[in-house]
Amino acid sequence: MTQKSEKLFFNSLKIALLVFLILLIPVPVYSTQESNSTLPDISAKSAILIDAYTGQLLYQKNPNLRCFPASTTKILTALVALSKEKDLNKTFKVSKTAIMIEPGSSSYYLNEGETISFQDALYAMLLISANDAANVIAENISGSIQEFVKEMNLFAQNIGAKNSHFVNPNGLHNPQHYTTAYDLSLIARQAYKNEILRKIMSTVEYKITTASMHKKPDWQIIYNINKLLRKNSKYYYPYANGMKTGYTAQAKRCLIASAKKDDIDLIAVILASDDAFADVIKLFDYGFNNFKKEELFKQNQIVGKVMVDKTNNKWIEGYIKSPFFILKNQSSNSKKQDVTYHVDFLKDIKPPITKDTVIGKVYIYSSGYLLTSIPVLSYESYIPQSKVTTFVHNVKRGFVKGMKFLFYVLFILSVLMIIFIVAIIIKLRRKKVKLRLRSTKTIDFSSFVNKKLK
Repeated sequence: MTQKSEKLFFNSLKIALLVFLILLIPVPVYSTQESNSTLPDISAKSAILIDAYTGQLLYQKNPNLRCFPASTTKILTALVALSKEKDLNKTFKVSKTAIMIEPGSSSYYLNEGETISFQDALYAMLLISANDAANVIAENISGSIQEFVKEMNLFAQNIGAKNSHFVNPNGLHNPQHYTTAYDLSLIARQAYKNEILRKIMSTVEYKITTASMHKKPDWQIIYNINKLLRKNSKYYYPYANGMKTGYTAQAKRCLIASAKKDDIDLIAVILASDDAFADVIKLFDYGFNNFKKEELFKQNQIVGKVMVDKTNNKWIEGYIKSPFFILKNQSSNSKKQDVTYHVDFLKDIKPPITKDTVIGKVYIYSSGYLLTSIPVLSYESYIPQSKVTTFVHNVKRGFVKGMKFLFYVLFILSVLMIIFIVAIIIKLRRKKVKLRLRSTKTIDFSSFVNKKLK
């Protein structure tokens, strides 16, 4: 072998060895089938996984840690806007202030003086995270960004997101713009209930037609940057159905995601992550593979009773009209489900009461957090009797009780009388026997022994 061919041989060997080593490198695969009862290991500093409808906590990691939400803020912006304006076709005007955003940040590049429909602005804000679209929505809904932000904070407080504070509608970094994973889960649940937002956030591709200064086709078509929904992405998740991404240098990778499989709907919140999509897939797999839906309350289930009329000693049963489901961990090594509840009846319920009157509530908790309250309804109607009727009823009831008492007394006296008579008869018979024995003559046969026969 010549020196040249020898060199060629070793180079080929090196290349083959390099290819072999590359093939040995594990490729991350996001399984949705394999059951794994152990808690997922994620990179996020703060995260939470909940049932989308009940809010039941399935997983939590520092859920109350204060974090920067980045563009996940825009879900709250959309909720507030839709609570104030119902006409999606309404035309919004773009101001100079609205397009003054941080250079290089996400934008639809709207122009001063341009007009765009409310609906198209929502799609631009939620699909490509356009910060200028968020500002346009805020200004046109409330007159100014500052006034709109007040509405955002009020909305958050009203739904229980009390550890949050927002200073803008887009999520661009500000030290005073913060939230928690738990608070964002409350906001996400509100969005999940909104059909308009669910439709928008699950859309992969959308055509904007109303932006008056965007005439080119390549400016009209926008694509959702949520990689869970993109089939050409390595993070594609077949059960994902929407929500919102977020990123700033200070916030790191953030993500609110929702997914539905069979009869289970989940929402996950990821904050301050190195790889938010990988983290959320781990949480979804954990939730879908380990939890099953079970009834906590059946339809028309009685949950207790309450006194409604002390005079007549009347109690009414309370019941829950609709069934209520929780998710139960099916793994054998899982801890007891931390779902608790207590029934709280109203005080001083005044009759008359018709059937299905609210007479109390059932409060349901998960890991110490209030999930929801369910009304407790009266199982029957109750109309109290009039005073005269009540008097007569009381007299009758007293008479019946008196007669029962008299019967018992007479019965006992009768028994005692019978016992007394029997005792007298026995005593007399014994006395008569004694007298009979005393009147009988006694013969002494001992005297006959000494007599001689003649």
